[in-house]
Amino acid sequence: MINKIRCVIVDDEQHASKLLETYISSIPTLELVSIYSDPIKALAGITKKDNIDIAFLDIEMPDLSGIDLAASIKSKIGSIIFTTAYKDYAVDAFDLRANHFLVKPIRQAKFVKAVMDIIDDDLPRLEKIDKDFLFFKTGEKGKLTRVKKQDIIYFEGAGNYVKMVTTSFDQLIYLTLHEVQQLFKADAFFRIHRSYVVNAGKIISTSGNMLEFETSHKLQMSDFYKEDIIDFLKYYTIETGRLKN
Repeated sequence: MINKIRCVIVDDEQHASKLLETYISSIPTLELVSIYSDPIKALAGITKKDNIDIAFLDIEMPDLSGIDLAASIKSKIGSIIFTTAYKDYAVDAFDLRANHFLVKPIRQAKFVKAVMDIIDDDLPRLEKIDKDFLFFKTGEKGKLTRVKKQDIIYFEGAGNYVKMVTTSFDQLIYLTLHEVQQLFKADAFFRIHRSYVVNAGKIISTSGNMLEFETSHKLQMSDFYKEDIIDFLKYYTIETGRLKN
């Protein structure tokens, strides 16, 4: 049986809590245990028996800040992810050994990266979902196609089907691009265009809005969809002050 990663949200802003709730629900391994809009109630309500693995704490809250709340409950929870609109709190957050510091408005790519880092580095006791490969319906009755996720380059919309392009073959599968997006929300797959969902792990170079992949495929990003994947790529970009654009 797969153990769920138990989460709690403490944020006095309803729209911020709702966004985090949506992001949490998109990752099958996460379970939202409770949401608190009042940090005082969270202080009293969160106990060791809740077995909270990740606490998402807003910093700027009335009566009790997220920094002070974290100091009081850190022995009762696993990992802390601070959320705030103010970057100036970062030093205090890291003094408390917070696992991540997310600046509002939080992009889903950054949320997923923070959670995955915790799963990989800080929660080794949890059994992880092992889905290295998946089976897809092709539209032919009774026929399934097996594919490793790491071999997928991109999906291209084709009406009621999508074309799945992998390192070794192309295949029409009986899904829509929207369904592909939902299926791969927890992985590094991004919608870059109304017609494409791509595996960011297969990108070898970018030039303007053009992405080039390991297989020499090249795809154009549209401005409407590219923000999340650009955030993802920036996170992994090594920069030097000697290079000036």
